[in-house]
Amino acid sequence: MAIKKGHKKKAKSHNNTAFAKTFYKSPDINISMNHVHWSYGKNISYEDEDTAFSRNHTWKQWKSLKEMQLSPIDYKHHNYASGVCGAPMADYAHLVVATTDGTSLLTFENIQKVCKLQSSLIQLGGNVYFNLCQRSTKSEALCCPIWSIPNYIALISGKNSCENVTKEDVDATVDIIKKCATFFHNFTLMASCEMNRCKVPKYCTQYDAVYNLLFYILDSDAFSPKNFTNTFVRNTMVFLPLPSSSTILPYYDNLQNSNLSCGDLVIPAMDFGLRNALFDLWIIQDTWLIALGGLFVLIGVCIYTKSLLLTVLLFIAIAYSLGVAYFLYVYVFFLEFFPFMNLLVVVVVIGIGADDAFIYVKVWTMISKRLIKDNIIIQENGYTDIKNVSSAGETILVQILEETLKHTVLAIFITTLTTAVAFFASYVSYIPAINCFSVFAGTTVLVNFFLMMTWLPASVFILDVKLFVSKYVFLGAFRRVLNEIGGDIKVVLNRFITSCIMRLHVGLAMILGAVGICSIVIVFYYPGLQLPDTKQFQLFQSSHPFEKYDFVYSDRFIFEKFGRDIGSGVKMPLRWIWGVKAIDNGNHMDPSSRGKLIFDEDFSISKPESQEWLSKFCRNLKSQAFYQPTLGPLLPNCFIESFKMYMSRRCFDVIDKMNRTPCCESSRFPYSKEIFDFCIIKAMESLYQTPREIFIPGVAGPKFLRSANPPVVAAVVVEFESVVPYSMSYTEMHNFYQQVENWTQHELQSAPPGMANGWFVSDLQFYDLQRTLASGTVMALLLSAALGFIVLIPSTFNLVVSICALVAMIFSSTATIAILVLSGWKLNILESVSISTSAGLAVDFSLHYALSYTNASGTKSARVKYALSTSSGPTAAAAFTSGLAGIFLLRSNLLPYSQIGMFLALIMSISWLYATFFLCSLLQIFGRSSSKDIVPEEKKTASRVSSICSGVPNIESHELEHLADSNRTNITHSHSPSNLSATTVVLHEDFENKAGKTTVNLVND
Repeated sequence: MAIKKGHKKKAKSHNNTAFAKTFYKSPDINISMNHVHWSYGKNISYEDEDTAFSRNHTWKQWKSLKEMQLSPIDYKHHNYASGVCGAPMADYAHLVVATTDGTSLLTFENIQKVCKLQSSLIQLGGNVYFNLCQRSTKSEALCCPIWSIPNYIALISGKNSCENVTKEDVDATVDIIKKCATFFHNFTLMASCEMNRCKVPKYCTQYDAVYNLLFYILDSDAFSPKNFTNTFVRNTMVFLPLPSSSTILPYYDNLQNSNLSCGDLVIPAMDFGLRNALFDLWIIQDTWLIALGGLFVLIGVCIYTKSLLLTVLLFIAIAYSLGVAYFLYVYVFFLEFFPFMNLLVVVVVIGIGADDAFIYVKVWTMISKRLIKDNIIIQENGYTDIKNVSSAGETILVQILEETLKHTVLAIFITTLTTAVAFFASYVSYIPAINCFSVFAGTTVLVNFFLMMTWLPASVFILDVKLFVSKYVFLGAFRRVLNEIGGDIKVVLNRFITSCIMRLHVGLAMILGAVGICSIVIVFYYPGLQLPDTKQFQLFQSSHPFEKYDFVYSDRFIFEKFGRDIGSGVKMPLRWIWGVKAIDNGNHMDPSSRGKLIFDEDFSISKPESQEWLSKFCRNLKSQAFYQPTLGPLLPNCFIESFKMYMSRRCFDVIDKMNRTPCCESSRFPYSKEIFDFCIIKAMESLYQTPREIFIPGVAGPKFLRSANPPVVAAVVVEFESVVPYSMSYTEMHNFYQQVENWTQHELQSAPPGMANGWFVSDLQFYDLQRTLASGTVMALLLSAALGFIVLIPSTFNLVVSICALVAMIFSSTATIAILVLSGWKLNILESVSISTSAGLAVDFSLHYALSYTNASGTKSARVKYALSTSSGPTAAAAFTSGLAGIFLLRSNLLPYSQIGMFLALIMSISWLYATFFLCSLLQIFGRSSSKDIVPEEKKTASRVSSICSGVPNIESHELEHLADSNRTNITHSHSPSNLSATTVVLHEDFENKAGKTTVNLVND
């Protein structure tokens, strides 16, 4: 009967938390209280499931504690489990562990692998890990244990290390988590429940293990409210007792040089707090890729010019242009902010310098070849000689230099001007980084032009003439072989390109035109330029563990989602400011410059009409749909309301025996200016003496001028909360801003003069960046295209040619941007710079073809062939070298370098493709033949030289024969520059290479 009564009594008091009265953390106490039934045989009294589970769990822990005393361990290097260091935090370095075979991480086999993996993490750190780790509260010589699934299972099971965990321990822990998940998701199980603060089973609160597992360690899909019994864990977090900061950079270096895997387990993502520190380090280290690209361009220039010394001098000139531009940037323009994206200029100026060198050397080579060819004679013994040797040398040099500069300065100047204008057009942006880039890039391009027109001609002149006699036999043989191979390649490519355009010009124009139109739709309509949707600026490649953590894995863990949800759940504030003008007078080229306040001289809140209007403004505001009613006292939010309450007090305080006149009920609203100025100071003094539970000083309220005595209200801030939550969406923030701004402007129309200059502001920094990128990028792109067209018209003096070149430039630019959009580019700072400058970089090749076409005469087919023969080689060489230099940058771990490389490779290849095949096809369709059969002497020589400039013998010579052979230039007969106004270029070694052979063919040509 006693048992039955006990049974009834216990059943009567049974509830979900009753077992907590019979469960104790210490097994010794349980024994003394006769509550550990397993040591005295089977208990026939009633036990619910939770009580039995708690009893078995306690027995297992007690047994493990006994075994733990038998084997001492080295805590310095051993992977032990302990609960002495509290809960993990986001401020600790943490890594994501995942499986590659699709199995759950809560299986016994994977738990063992994770245990081994975290042991490896300790061993890889060595002394660096031990010196930087968070110390245990028990001993300064003891590092805190790693927070992970294996260690928490060992802790719950009473084991001293995860290496001792058994399959039964894993299954028991999974059962505990399943039982406690309900309490966790209904917010009954919270942090720090270990001291019996929460009404949950005791085994759910021990060491706060279950809470930490669900909140920090396990991914959010496991044991979720949708299915509490879902025990499948795809990803787990491992927290290291190391600070998440730049101090653990040496430890990260050790991990980077090792294999972060254990069987089927990998570490795909991590957060060490090293993003900025590592970026600053790698942005210097990865400059070797820029150097490698520059080296390849150097090799390309060397092969094309056949002169290593000329190539070295060219790169010295490019380096000087960068140095001079930087000097002007810092010491003349006084710009202190130098964004990392200015490094893009290095790659761009190398490509521009190489392009200028290719054009100049091409023209120099053709002119020198033709002049020498026209002024040699064949002696009776079969050898050649120069007519009138005493004067020929100086005359030839003068003529070659004059004609080369005459034909190259204009082309190089026009391409330089269009590129510089495109860079300077980006200055219309309101983003300091883009402004600084536009100034530095444009300045560098202009400086590079002046050096190319002074340094390069002098270098070619010295090397080609003064050093002509110092040729080695080996180098001469090498050059001959290189010339023969290069000549054959040029002939084949030129013939192929010319044949394609002559036969397929209609089809090429239609296909490339359709692609260009589609690219315009992609860029400006759908999917369009995508604005950034996250404040996190991506610094590394998407495959980097840091970026994977931020963009892939962080949302899979509750502690990360909880932190972001708190930020995203904040309502947008509503702030209106009077007394300060909305003018930014800081240095727009320096993000750290905030300028000085400009006060509104017309502002006056003291006037009665201003007080009345502000009170009405606050009443109207509270009736708007975007206003969020807030409970509790809002003392400073619209201070005029609380000020009216303050002024409604009794004039005589019977307790303090104080007369409050005039700041009392004797004054009527709106108050006179004198009463307002006097009483507002008293009201603010009283307000700031309010207990912090009611009032915390903030942004809202009247603001007094610091230098005034007595204090004067210099500005007023009204602040409330809106119903709109903060969002990264541009559309949502744009609608919010437009709605509030339109209502504000409507209200200000009825404001008195003292309150007419108010303005609305909120936490719109990210929205402002999005809006600036969206409008500024398109504006800069259109401005670059328009300015390029303005440069084209006076350069070609032909509207049809200019329009065709403009269309080719636009299509090549939009096709490049469309590929970038389809590849997932978001319109951030670097992307905006690239897109803004695409028009300037795309116009160069089209300009070369347009100018060559304009300078030629004859039928339109002959003019197109001449443009191809003169420009296809140099432009192809420039596109190939610059594009491949960009491809080298794709290997960088830094996303900006990779994006620069991708953009450069695309813009070079696509702009050359459109300039060569699309523009020349349009000229073949819409171009016109030369209308003059008989031209003046200067035009004849120009046409002759233009034909000679092809530099590719025996290609379509029948089309250009009447241009090339209309006059032969003989230096002994005429020294007039006008007679040689169009001769073109080959270095003297070409003549020298042939001088040892019979040159009858040369003369017969």
